Amino acid sequence: MIFYCTKDALVVGVNTVFRAVSSKSTLPILQGILLKTEADRLILTATDLEISIQCQVPVQTIEEGSVVIPSRIFSEIVRKLPDTSIHIELKDQQLYITYYSSNIVLKTLEQEEFPLLPNLEAAQAFSIPVSLFQNMIKQTVFACSSEEKRQVFTGLFMQIENQTLTMVGTDTHRMAYKTTELPEAENSTFSGIIPGKTLTEIYRLLRDDDETVDIQYTESQVSFQFGAIHFLSRLIAGQFPNYKQVIPNTCETKIHMPVAAFTEAVERASLISRDSALGANIICLKLVESTLFLEQNSDVGRISEQLEVEAEGKEITISINSKYLLDVLKVIDEQMVFELSGPNQAGIIRPLNDPNYVYLVLPIRAS
Repeated sequence: MIFYCTKDALVVGVNTVFRAVSSKSTLPILQGILLKTEADRLILTATDLEISIQCQVPVQTIEEGSVVIPSRIFSEIVRKLPDTSIHIELKDQQLYITYYSSNIVLKTLEQEEFPLLPNLEAAQAFSIPVSLFQNMIKQTVFACSSEEKRQVFTGLFMQIENQTLTMVGTDTHRMAYKTTELPEAENSTFSGIIPGKTLTEIYRLLRDDDETVDIQYTESQVSFQFGAIHFLSRLIAGQFPNYKQVIPNTCETKIHMPVAAFTEAVERASLISRDSALGANIICLKLVESTLFLEQNSDVGRISEQLEVEAEGKEITISINSKYLLDVLKVIDEQMVFELSGPNQAGIIRPLNDPNYVYLVLPIRAS
């Protein structure tokens, strides 16, 4: 294997696939990055057996070949290379990196031990615009659980049926639900739980100049192709809960208010509302006529915020974890509707101008 490339191309490729390098595995080969030259491109691949990332970057290939290189030292070297043409050659199972009159020689790993990636060429597929997919991830993935013991809740449920794409995330304390229409996916049917880690990484890798994400899927694997990146992930086994049955069809109270003003009030109220018994920032919301009070007492003091709102229905008092409010307020714009049905019933937050997004949050019995 012999090729020339720029430092920038190497940095892009290494930084992209490094996200899939295993940090916990005892298998040394999973600490490596597979480099493979084909025509005038270098394909970099890394995997932790749960996710795999491939990235293609342009190079000038003199001789095709492949090698597995230790990822950490290679990534550190690449970042510190000078901005000049880099010559890379594999000789006697050692990788020679040459620039100006200098060179670095790295020992390589056994390529035969590097896992083969599943072939999804015969899988079903559909495409979605990048901007739309980004927004769907942003509005749902934060609601996933981080507790590995409950794997089903660490992933996002994704379903495509009758040209409707649905994504749902829940940690059992709150739930984020988003749908969109995909007319071009009329023949696609899919239902699976995608690890939250997968979609978080994809969100970070997506670029505005990528027009679409091509999604392929089987019963156990899903892949995402966008730009020069191919991202492959396993699906989480298990039964996702029936999310439709927990969304209330009616409510007793509707509160219309601007997102920015409510966010600022919640942020201030959460500063001194730490509940040492519950280990969370609990705030009390109390609606009196057209005024929403945000109140709480704690060991450090007392706070009372007032916000003028438009309200319909009954007056109400309810306690909620402020983190669950702030998380959703970051992903919706301008005006919102807060629907409530009692102090012990789930509340629903909806963007005023987006009927396809629902956020459900359970109240807390404050001490």
